[in-house]
Amino acid sequence: MTGQWQQILSKYGQNITLYRQDGEEGTVCRAFLQPVMEQSADFFQQLPTPLGLVRRDRWICLGGPDMTLDQLGDGYIAWGGETFTVRSAQPVYLGEELVYWWGLLAVREQA
Repeated sequence: MTGQWQQILSKYGQNITLYRQDGEEGTVCRAFLQPVMEQSADFFQQLPTPLGLVRRDRWICLGGPDMTLDQLGDGYIAWGGETFTVRSAQPVYLGEELVYWWGLLAVREQA
């Protein structure tokens, strides 16, 4: 099953770069990265605060079994000129086989 998933990622996925907390050079991977579409009327991409606008948008990441999103620590994902922090990550199994990683990402605030 992972071979078929890798074929789908290679054809339709995006190149993202994983940066682990230890500061090593980034690892390029293929994944699907899409914004979460909220249906509630009170959701806004940016929220005004006393210190300025804060981004609230979230993204879904589906990547291959080699991505191990739960081991990034203080690391981040880079794609399309943005950097993302992993808020939640889950491995998805088919039987005993790890098929892909699911992750919920937030846009990382620039320092």
